[in-house]
Amino acid sequence: MKLRIRSLLVCFILFCGVIGLASAQTDSDAVMSHQAKIIFEISVHTVSINDHLVIPAGVDQLRLGDDLQIEKISLPDGDSIDLSQAVSKTKDEDGPFQLIDLVACGLSPDGGELILEYSGTYFESVEKMTFSRENIGNEITATISGEGIYLSGSAEWLAWAEDLMVIHDLSFDTPAGFETVTQGERTEHEIRGDRLHTRWVARYPSDGLNLIANRYFVHEEPVREGIVSQTFFLEDDSRLRATYMERTKAYIAMYEEMIGPYPYQKFATVENWFPTGYGMPSYTLLGGQVLRLPFIPYTSFGHEICHNWWGNSVFVDVSEGNWCEGLTVYCADYHYKELEDPEQARQYRRTVLKDYAAYTKDKTKDFPLSEFLSRHSGATRSVGYGKSMMVFHMVERMIGREAFLTGLQAVAAEHKYVKTNWSDFFAAFAKASGLDLGDFQKQWLTRTGAPILSLEDVEFEKKKVTFRLKQGAPPYDLQVPVLITTAKGDEEHILHFNKMSQEFEVEVNGAKSLAVDPGTDMFRRLHPAEIEPTISQILAELGPTIILDQAPPLMTEAARNFAAEFIEQPLYAFVEDGQLHTDVQLGTGTSSILINPGAELLGQYKIPELMISGKMFFLGGKRYSLDQFDLVFTASNPFDSTVSDMIILCNSPHRLEAYARRLGHYGKYSYLVFPAGQGRPERGNWALSESPLTVAGP
Repeated sequence: MKLRIRSLLVCFILFCGVIGLASAQTDSDAVMSHQAKIIFEISVHTVSINDHLVIPAGVDQLRLGDDLQIEKISLPDGDSIDLSQAVSKTKDEDGPFQLIDLVACGLSPDGGELILEYSGTYFESVEKMTFSRENIGNEITATISGEGIYLSGSAEWLAWAEDLMVIHDLSFDTPAGFETVTQGERTEHEIRGDRLHTRWVARYPSDGLNLIANRYFVHEEPVREGIVSQTFFLEDDSRLRATYMERTKAYIAMYEEMIGPYPYQKFATVENWFPTGYGMPSYTLLGGQVLRLPFIPYTSFGHEICHNWWGNSVFVDVSEGNWCEGLTVYCADYHYKELEDPEQARQYRRTVLKDYAAYTKDKTKDFPLSEFLSRHSGATRSVGYGKSMMVFHMVERMIGREAFLTGLQAVAAEHKYVKTNWSDFFAAFAKASGLDLGDFQKQWLTRTGAPILSLEDVEFEKKKVTFRLKQGAPPYDLQVPVLITTAKGDEEHILHFNKMSQEFEVEVNGAKSLAVDPGTDMFRRLHPAEIEPTISQILAELGPTIILDQAPPLMTEAARNFAAEFIEQPLYAFVEDGQLHTDVQLGTGTSSILINPGAELLGQYKIPELMISGKMFFLGGKRYSLDQFDLVFTASNPFDSTVSDMIILCNSPHRLEAYARRLGHYGKYSYLVFPAGQGRPERGNWALSESPLTVAGP
């Protein structure tokens, strides 16, 4: 398996780590060390590497990238190895690579030392690097140029082997001004003539390493004793630097209290010259545009720092699935909503369930958590991030906050710098709580899907309420929260429900209403009536129809450009005026995106909170002009209430094209009102009708 990077905005899983040369303790002695001298020649796009490896027992082969030319392999005593006998070329699902036979190199089964001398040329173009909603488009593996140096672990520029942990001591020789950044601690920094010499020592075992170098302005501040915060920016922006320094200190302090000591000597915020959002142990690599988005330091940036505990020091053993993305979401994105207020946290959980319903509407896209490795689609995100986060939430509700945090802290302390699986977490939770969580673990990790609950036969009596819960086959074993409202307030009851149909009786005086899981504390498939139309439902559609009604040529071109970028795949239909038949085009069973529809098309959509009249629209008690604002909203398809459509009213071709990139950030909303000039959009959600899991009393 090639090393992969987890992205901040598209959040690929990070398996690559940072290591060093101190003998950190792991659960295995299989740790290899790199002590390498690395020279970059930017004018010819080359790197030359002399790597002294100390290889542990039990390793008989190493991998190296196919793009590298091995010049010499030798033993420490100077004996050269016959390359024709020791090196072969092969390939797997990730592509071609070179295989170094350690037996042919003369190493014994007990391990030994080897010196590799090799070079390579890397000059991948970054011009087409763009962010998509679920992936990084045209991701590169390595490039060396005057614009910058970037070597990712997936380029296999350092020798490695599957499941082999490594530590690093790397000396870099770059043109003066080209500051290097990688995992670990910078121990040397010296200008020698027109060259810069830097040394990075990564002392803790991991499974790979990435490098970035550029003409950086470098600043450093202490976080606390033994930890520094660093910024590597392409412009000397004091205000931006101050923001990221302050946020770094705040997040590290928060997570040290929540999880345990920060596992590295630094955290560096590094600017990239092409679009990225990567998180690596002890640093994050952000494209300049992403770095400067005003909300990033207060949202996604904290997610990246949290990953230094989950995924970047407590590593992922994928044998039971990748747990770290869901746990990081739980400790970061979701936790920030918890800190705001309970309603924000509830809405976050509800959004997770809405996304799951949208992206796994096609049940063939659903899968168990035990099969999640990394995110590459909306469905993999909704399961690997959303469902996983909800599993941790359900565990916390089951065992209590104190036992839950005790379990997390135990894993962080006892599994530092080793690969860790779901069972390690459940064992820690069981020990902290005294509860047997084996059946819960098996159910939520190995089973595809989610329960669908229904509520029937509700009877309110003076001193009790009776009702029946139903679910599909085979039934889940559930702890169902039921909220009963009385004249004196709300009462929550947790009911054990493990049958397809089960009658319950709750003793309560003067019940006025009953609601099943109103806080969306369970991972379940929502009823359609519990989901208002949202943009995420359009994002999840594989083959939407783009409908353009009576548009001038410039708007037609803009609409086609919008469609190509927004949908991110070719499976969509584009319908222009002259081909429009309302009942046919809107009744296809798939979502439609209507761009500037005329009165006949627009009149098909009835939303109580919205009224559109000519160039005016009224929303939330406010009046807007379509000359000054653009409106994007979703609504149920007039011919099929199970399908949601999106309508865009915009008179600027330029702004329309820009919405293709912007709308993906607002998936949880029903409507957006964009000012024609600068400014953040107003956004919100349509009101829901009464949930089928809520019943009012007499």
